Amino acid sequence: MLAAFAREELGRSKILLDLWRNQRGGQSVTVEQIDAACGEHVDKQRAGMLSMTMRADRQTGLGKILTNRTTNSPQSQEWKDADAALKKIDEIKAKRTPDDRHSTRMRALYVEPSSSGWNRPADMAAQTAHDFLHDAVNDYSLRYSQGYIASAQSILKDIDADLYDALEQLADRPQLPPPEQPSWPK
Repeated sequence: MLAAFAREELGRSKILLDLWRNQRGGQSVTVEQIDAACGEHVDKQRAGMLSMTMRADRQTGLGKILTNRTTNSPQSQEWKDADAALKKIDEIKAKRTPDDRHSTRMRALYVEPSSSGWNRPADMAAQTAHDFLHDAVNDYSLRYSQGYIASAQSILKDIDADLYDALEQLADRPQLPPPEQPSWPK
């Protein structure tokens, strides 16, 4: 649940940065616009979607596509077919993922009746929770490594010099910890 909220806040930060850029470009930004832009959980999940992970057994259709994409030469027809198939899967997954992440947050947060009995957060499979945490850390890692969070060794200076300068002027900004992948219980 906390990882899902953290992803929403990652999305919120992206939304706010976009509004900041609009304001820097001469547009006015109101509190109402900020509230509207940051009000929906799924919208924040969408904005915070910095990466997507695909997991599959090698024997499944997706597993075979991933194997063909990683083991064949980019000039081969097998690679081209796999690449085209993965692009279609990526498009579908990109549309579905924000709702899926929001649904996972709801399942991790609320005890409530469902069509199959009762939803209990404690019933979430350990592998599902681990994968969700792992993927959230990957998204945080992307932002962290770009210097949005920690300015030491920042590539943000090259990506967005105005934002880098604005962040450098914030003397009291928090120093957040480097990302750590969750460990699997032994």
